[in-house]
Amino acid sequence: METKNEVKKSLYTSLKELGLTEQEADFYILSLRLGPSNITKLAENLKISRPNVYKLIKGLEKHNLAKFSQETKYTRKFVVEAPTNVLELLRKKRENIANLDHNLASNIPDLLALYHQGAGATKIKVMQGKDQWLKVFWQILDEAKEKIEFFGSADAFIELVGWEEERKWIKKRVKKEIHMNVLLTLGKDAGTLQENDPKEMRTTHLFKGEIPFVTGFMLYANKVIFWQPKAPLLILIEDEYIVEMFRSIFNVMWEKNRDVV
Repeated sequence: METKNEVKKSLYTSLKELGLTEQEADFYILSLRLGPSNITKLAENLKISRPNVYKLIKGLEKHNLAKFSQETKYTRKFVVEAPTNVLELLRKKRENIANLDHNLASNIPDLLALYHQGAGATKIKVMQGKDQWLKVFWQILDEAKEKIEFFGSADAFIELVGWEEERKWIKKRVKKEIHMNVLLTLGKDAGTLQENDPKEMRTTHLFKGEIPFVTGFMLYANKVIFWQPKAPLLILIEDEYIVEMFRSIFNVMWEKNRDVV
């Protein structure tokens, strides 16, 4: 069971989350303890002037956390709203933030298209480690719009991330209605993916090259990522012209391997 200090700290943190100043939060907690009080009593307990008490009351009123009794002007008392109101306001704020987050995430591809133009500076990032790999892997779904293209080894890729993570990623991609065109080197996982193409919004072609390789590259939005799963290592390049070059390479290889089974 939480101590009084822990409860007070929890309430104070919630009030700050709602945007109250330190003085307003302290004033709310004091008023909660005192109960209905006149301005003189509040000023004495806070050791501040009456005008400053009224300023704090106005601050709480802006957050719908303050009210006066229905008595006459000279006898009415001030009281704060119950902590349940704080909880409700906090839930509403978090709900609004969640909605904003969802709307912004769904519009990221369009915003990126507006922001990143050919005249923009080229950005190159080199990242290492499985944690960075997975972070970028999931970030792709926030930025891709209608299509993702991948050329490389599915077996090496899935060996690193695991089938459980891969299936979660596929499920989210399908939910967002993002199609994938993939050109995969021959392998067990490549065959498994191809079998499930119809229900997983994917078109798979198999690449039969003379020399097998474990790397790959992925195209989405205005970016190209080079995946090296053995390190693991990835290189992310954000450049309109480089992306167009690799997209042309991908399209040529895609057409040449259309009938490979």
